[in-house]
Amino acid sequence: MISGKRTVFRMDRAWGVVVALALALPLFASSAPARDACTPVKLEKVTQRDLPVILQGIGTLESVEKVMLSPELDGRVKKIHFREGQSVAKGELLVSLDAVKLKKRLEAQQSGLKEARARMKNARRTYQRQQALYDKGVGSEEARDESLTSYTAAMAKVERLQSEIDELRETIEDTRIRAPFSGTLGEARVDSGQFIRAGSPLVLLTKKDRLEVSFTVPERYMDRVKVGQNATFTVPGHPGKSFAGRVTFLNPLIEESTRSLRIKANVVNSAGSLRPGGFASVRLTVDRRKNAAIIPEEALIPTRKGYMVFIVRNGTAQARDVQIGLRKPGIVEIRKGLKPGQNVIASGHISVQDGDRVCGKNSD
Repeated sequence: MISGKRTVFRMDRAWGVVVALALALPLFASSAPARDACTPVKLEKVTQRDLPVILQGIGTLESVEKVMLSPELDGRVKKIHFREGQSVAKGELLVSLDAVKLKKRLEAQQSGLKEARARMKNARRTYQRQQALYDKGVGSEEARDESLTSYTAAMAKVERLQSEIDELRETIEDTRIRAPFSGTLGEARVDSGQFIRAGSPLVLLTKKDRLEVSFTVPERYMDRVKVGQNATFTVPGHPGKSFAGRVTFLNPLIEESTRSLRIKANVVNSAGSLRPGGFASVRLTVDRRKNAAIIPEEALIPTRKGYMVFIVRNGTAQARDVQIGLRKPGIVEIRKGLKPGQNVIASGHISVQDGDRVCGKNSD
């Protein structure tokens, strides 16, 4: 009886060992891979390229040449010779003022000049005759001097009338307002038959083939901006299209209200697609960084002190503090902390800590 109980007890112990081994096998099976597990990530190499240093500003398109035409004298508008929005050439007649009274005065002065010239010729002959008599000793000095005075007075009157006639002709010409340069006309400010004063606005003339974009940048960049630098800009009226210009003017004074520097860049507008007064978003290239170290922007991890990235060495993630420079869409310049050719974790680093094993390949 005792031997039977021992046999049952031994069998129970054997079954217990089997069950324990069966329960322990999954634990051993799961712990072995855990030691070799890695976090999947996407890697990118630190590359090098030249990066332009660009300042951005908000500007306005302006005409290089524009003038509000106005008369130099009072008068009534006789005729308007242009259409609003018309392109005109230099010297083209735009507005005529009534010049009837001026022309009548001119005719009277011309008649007076004709008479004065006749009197001058007669005075000259008298003087020549008195001079000849005096030279022969049969004429008096007093008669000769009187004839000379009359001749001189007659010449002075002719010169005065000629000067008045020239001035009248200029005044009459001033009643005909012409385009001082080739350009495009704006809205007419007067109507035919209207009486206007000297200096009254008639019409704005604008030269559109050459414009300039006027914009500002913060004063801290004043030592980096120079005449001759290239600028590009966009306008709302032409989305997706970029226009080019070249810096031609730097204001010698900083604007006190905004502490900014006023800059102007010339723009060729031969196609006429740009219009003065329009808004412009300007990008000014002031420098170029040679062989800058570049990584994807998504690889940056913000910290309390700045930024860090994970580099990968021998399959292990290593945290590195970095100093960034220029930022462009999708990329960032690394000024300090990385070397070209190193692998950085571009994505997946949210699950990575310093010293973790990672596995991944470069995107290229």
